[in-house]
Amino acid sequence: SREAMAITTFATLRRHQVRLFQNPQDVPKDFIPCGSVEWTLAILGKTVTPDYYPTFLQEHLHRKVWQTNEWPLGKKVFIKPSDKYKRFTGFVTNGGYRKKKRGPYWCSEVIAFDNEWRYYVANGKVMTGEWYWGDEINTPDAPELNVTIPDGYCGALDFGSVIGHPEQLLLVEANHPFACGWYGKKHELYAEWLIAGWNYMLSNNQ
Repeated sequence: SREAMAITTFATLRRHQVRLFQNPQDVPKDFIPCGSVEWTLAILGKTVTPDYYPTFLQEHLHRKVWQTNEWPLGKKVFIKPSDKYKRFTGFVTNGGYRKKKRGPYWCSEVIAFDNEWRYYVANGKVMTGEWYWGDEINTPDAPELNVTIPDGYCGALDFGSVIGHPEQLLLVEANHPFACGWYGKKHELYAEWLIAGWNYMLSNNQ
């Protein structure tokens, strides 16, 4: 995977040790884990509640989002689980019970993006922004992210441009700084982001 390649390249250049573990309990405490959501959380020792739409980014939503335990019958919304990551993959409902999952949920009004970028944030600063979805021919560079990020915050911030309004950059969602795909070319940045993110999750009880 690109993530494994990034970690291996970084570790080789810095002369750090890389080891493969199947059992999360075998990972030494002074190692930075890189793997699936379930595997990494097993090392952390607890469930992490997603914060897809953090308070400091509310002004960049431009749509209604809400949490609910009730299935949004009669509404076409984008829906994701709100209690844990990857319990089911987010999708747009059709207003009926098709593909119904158990709650609780995050619901969002549907909005049409034409390109999306991921911004890797460590210690309140954007390390890099990388295109990951949309115009596969041109793969446009990430626009400058003009948002106020709290000092010390670490995470992956996904923003998108709106169809018909390419100058308008809206929040798609935010994710904790682990088990996120890497879309960049400077592999050392991904490793540095993972290290900062893991320490953030440990020290801030995330």
